[in-house]
Amino acid sequence: MTHLLSTCGAAFVTPPTTPTQQKRGNQIMTAAIETMTSKERTIAALSGKPYDRIPVNLLISDHAARVIGVSVGEYNNSARLLAKGQIAAWRRYGSDLVNTGPGLSGIPEAIGSKVAFPDNTPYIAEFIVKEEADLDRLKIPDPEKDGRLPLFLEAGAIVVREVGDQVPVSMTTSGPFTTAANIRGTDIFLRDLHKNPGFAHRLLRFATESIVRFAERAIQVGVRPGLADPTSSGTLISPRQFREFALPYLTETVQRITALAGGPPSLHICGNTSKIWEDMVATGAGILSLDDMVDIGEAKARVGDKVALLGNVRPTTVMYLGTPDNVRDNAKECLAKAWDSPKGYILGLGCGLPIDTPPANLHALVRAARDYGRWPLDPARFQ
Repeated sequence: MTHLLSTCGAAFVTPPTTPTQQKRGNQIMTAAIETMTSKERTIAALSGKPYDRIPVNLLISDHAARVIGVSVGEYNNSARLLAKGQIAAWRRYGSDLVNTGPGLSGIPEAIGSKVAFPDNTPYIAEFIVKEEADLDRLKIPDPEKDGRLPLFLEAGAIVVREVGDQVPVSMTTSGPFTTAANIRGTDIFLRDLHKNPGFAHRLLRFATESIVRFAERAIQVGVRPGLADPTSSGTLISPRQFREFALPYLTETVQRITALAGGPPSLHICGNTSKIWEDMVATGAGILSLDDMVDIGEAKARVGDKVALLGNVRPTTVMYLGTPDNVRDNAKECLAKAWDSPKGYILGLGCGLPIDTPPANLHALVRAARDYGRWPLDPARFQ
């Protein structure tokens, strides 16, 4: 056992590599043997090769604080706890990805916005750019010095060192449009698109440079960046606004990260993205993570031959409020629609995992991947 795992004190449960029995009602089921690591499984699934069972991404995020019994604030302000929580959650549940932040607030905080830490999802409590002149006083944040970025980098390095040979390790950060909104204030920034578009573009340029600088350092510690740009959702802006303000900077960010990492980042945009799927593909992202608001079967038909898909189990009504049976049924629904997506498919959530999701539901989603997503996939299993 490595130093980190021996000193953290968590009760780790290794994902099963031998058949295990589970009881559903009066029926005893035997889970399939797992013969691959999470890293091997994910690479195989995204390259069209056989795998033991379909990868599953739980988007653990701050639920990891619950796993190791600390507050969300404590978790988010300690590199050791960030790493410990993510490793513990991976070992407990068997997700096929470990992600150490910095999430939607990390880069805006490093720029100067203030983050609040309730014992739930952290949020931006004060925006740094109140007037146009404020932007002129800001500098591109240094990932080694500013905000909590050094903590996320250190946590990522720990996770890579401890389990990076077994599981993909990523850092998801806000995309340019969301970063700009989180240093300006979303409502004001959306007004800027109409009333002061030149300033909106300046904010987006500053956000892009901030993201790429952090991504470069994250890649150097062995982590693959991912992008989440929820404020650019079709729920908030029109496709025309997306193409004018969000798409150019998002595309540049994806392409610069791809050049640095030797491969493209994933991309998640919340809400109804059906009118911009082709635009999302045009950024060059390697995986599109889709909200449960959209039909993943429709996405497969339109863009599945161009990019891998991830999603889109309902995080609130099913994962948080539902039962293990609800989770299993929703997973089967997603598998039925997307299992044969030409560029690959990862079973996952439609958006971030609610922090207080019952552990039984997380186990149920991974069990569904094992029961119904084993290779070779057979649609009869999830009808």
